[in-house]
Amino acid sequence: MGTAVPTPDPAKPSARPSPAQIARHRGDDPFAYGALRDRALSSLQALSGEWWTDFNYHDPGVTLLDALCYALTENLFGAQQPLVDLLAAPDGRIHYRRLGLRAAEEILPCRPCTSMDYMRWLLDRVPGALQVHASSPNGDGLWRMDLEALTALAETASAAAARAYWAQRNLGEDLAALPSVLQPRWCTLQLNLSIEGARTPEDILAELVARCAEHVDAAPRRLSLMARLLAQDAAVALADALDGPRMRQGWIDTDSLERDLESRVYFGDLARIALSVEGVLEVGDISLSAEGLDGSAGALPRHGDAWVLRLRWPDQPEAVAAWQIKRRGVPIGIAQDALLQRLDDLRRNVDGRAAADSAPSATGSPLTRPQGDYLPPAAYVSLLNQLPQIYRERADLTGMPIHAAEVAQWHAYLALLEQWLAHGDAQTQHLRKLYTVVGKPAASYAWQVLGDEHIAGLDALYNGNREQVRDNVFASADDALERRGRVLDHLLALYGEGCWQGSIRPFGWYFGAEAWRLHLFEQKRQMLLRIATLTRDRHGAIDYSRRSLGRRGNTSALQQRASLLLACKHHHSRLLMPAMSEAQIGLATETDGPAATEALPSKTQPPVLWSPRRHRMVDSMGKDLASAARVLAMHFPELDLRALPPALLRSAVHAERYKHMDAGAVWLASDDKGGCWRLRLRSTRVSPEAAAICLHEFACRLQLECEGMHLIEHVLLRPLSGSDPDIPDDFYRYRVTAVFPAWTARGHSASFRRVAMETLTLNAPAHLRVQTLWLDAAAMTRFERSYAAWLEAKQTHCAAVLSPSGEHAVAARRLEDWTRLLRWLLWRHLDAVRTDDVRGSA
Repeated sequence: MGTAVPTPDPAKPSARPSPAQIARHRGDDPFAYGALRDRALSSLQALSGEWWTDFNYHDPGVTLLDALCYALTENLFGAQQPLVDLLAAPDGRIHYRRLGLRAAEEILPCRPCTSMDYMRWLLDRVPGALQVHASSPNGDGLWRMDLEALTALAETASAAAARAYWAQRNLGEDLAALPSVLQPRWCTLQLNLSIEGARTPEDILAELVARCAEHVDAAPRRLSLMARLLAQDAAVALADALDGPRMRQGWIDTDSLERDLESRVYFGDLARIALSVEGVLEVGDISLSAEGLDGSAGALPRHGDAWVLRLRWPDQPEAVAAWQIKRRGVPIGIAQDALLQRLDDLRRNVDGRAAADSAPSATGSPLTRPQGDYLPPAAYVSLLNQLPQIYRERADLTGMPIHAAEVAQWHAYLALLEQWLAHGDAQTQHLRKLYTVVGKPAASYAWQVLGDEHIAGLDALYNGNREQVRDNVFASADDALERRGRVLDHLLALYGEGCWQGSIRPFGWYFGAEAWRLHLFEQKRQMLLRIATLTRDRHGAIDYSRRSLGRRGNTSALQQRASLLLACKHHHSRLLMPAMSEAQIGLATETDGPAATEALPSKTQPPVLWSPRRHRMVDSMGKDLASAARVLAMHFPELDLRALPPALLRSAVHAERYKHMDAGAVWLASDDKGGCWRLRLRSTRVSPEAAAICLHEFACRLQLECEGMHLIEHVLLRPLSGSDPDIPDDFYRYRVTAVFPAWTARGHSASFRRVAMETLTLNAPAHLRVQTLWLDAAAMTRFERSYAAWLEAKQTHCAAVLSPSGEHAVAARRLEDWTRLLRWLLWRHLDAVRTDDVRGSA
């Protein structure tokens, strides 16, 4: 009896909104040649009234109208060429990386995040792994994992699983303890069955044992990517086939993983498996027996405390001696040696548990990428060659040739029409150079200025040579950074990403106007270059078992993304303060520096910081901070490089705060608008303008080099044992703190702090609580010293727990000490921020 399906009420809105659709265009293109010509003819007929043409080719109006429509629509035809042909390089290949394009198998897989993902990942990456169980029972981000491995590799399985997890650890998560290796609980198979057919009993029994072992052991089934794509029983989309982590040994389907999670092995399931074997007629009895386990209820538990059930393959005649095999009701004997040999072959080479571990690694990509045919640049052919003969050999009624000036005039008018065709042809050939992620942004437009080789006598009509016309008229109008920035936006949008820079654009204080535009372009370009990491690993954390500080390949994607969006110079994890100490530079405290108390003279003469001599001055300062500091000390002897006032450095990056210069000093306005610093020069012979440029360049370099962030996961600061009574438990749960320097010009700005917090909030995983902490120079130095020591202790501890050397206790005590100190520093600073927030709100 069928179930009635209610008819939807058209008056009520649908519960599921209809998907957004774009109507497919049908019919001729309204901007194509035919449609444009028809519309133009209609307009001409309306304007001409009774006087009209006979549409012959000698009619100049209609013929030139045809040429005009052709010129206006030629680029439409050029754009309809296959895109792969336009992108193909002279070597015949499409250089996808150079064009900012990535393969599907690189983009679509994700980082492990669910328990199923981690089970697949460890089964794929741990040598000898047979089963894996992963769970976070308390929902606090602490994972518990245990696995079963081949006997020969069981001793190293735990360490390999820990390393595999640390390499794919996510923000706010960690291992509750090292993965444990489950011990096998061996069981034996008991059989009483009847067979039929031409197969030998040995072949039937060997296949039956293999299938039962696969069911008991819950061996994961693996499929290659092409096998999934070519599956006949289901339509597998490419996005679904590449879902989950990227596997080297073949995909493991969810059913295989869930089968291992079942709590018991039922003998009835073994009977159904036996009946599916060709040659088995009837199953009288099939069961499993294991020492210490009760199977009277028709089942055995699959898992226990630190053990997992496994079927022991018969390897001795005694193991099969009790089997009862009948044919037509008559007991028959079996060749025990032949059966044991057949079982050994199956266990080693066919479908035993070792087969999954010995699967070959997949190399290359089974998916073919689109390829095109290279279109070599073709010489432009003038439209003059396509017009009727009468237009190329014009003559008056007397048969005398027309004047040369009229010919030149005619060619000039024709060039005005054709120039856009030539430009469009050049732009089409320039496409692969436009869509590129190369470092130095070149011209975004391509120009082809017509000359004598296109239309005779055209060079004589130019006021100068064609190269000057191209540079002065066309190339000067090409804002390459702006247009190439839009190209990068388009390429990022292909991956569902964007690099919105509107919020950060007002904070280009360390750059000149054009250098700031170039820096923002570079940030967007770097985001496209790292698009696979920033999307696939967007919730990934560092591998703390390896060195992370100063390592570009071991920085969380969130830190990289936030650093790019905040336009920092460096995007990887690194210490921020050593740049000053290496240059022998120090900062005074915020209260110890000299106050800006001087009053400006009545008549001011501000220095020009962006004068033509700036490049020469900047080059004389050298490339590093140390050489720049030495030049600064030569100009301003009263500045103590070991105790530079942070407020003075913050003001020095703003060109508009250099208020006055005289023969012996430079006047710099304070950032709090409370006065000015009068910075005396070494000698009256020193150029005040050159000294001001030096101070401005040094302050910008220093703060640009020292800006960045540290991303601290609270879950990693939990005590190794017990608890810290001074810290609440929710301090560790899915919380991340980003530590920034507060002494720089941008870090001191409340507006920039809001932008930084907004950037982190929008880009962090939704389940994480993100906080920002802004530290002055002294606090940042203390914090980084503890942070670096803690990371080193964490790395040493990981090596110790995975090594049988016996140094675990020493490494654990050292890690506990540094963890306690870093936890206390972070809690103290966050508590001070909370106190200030409460006072502000009160």
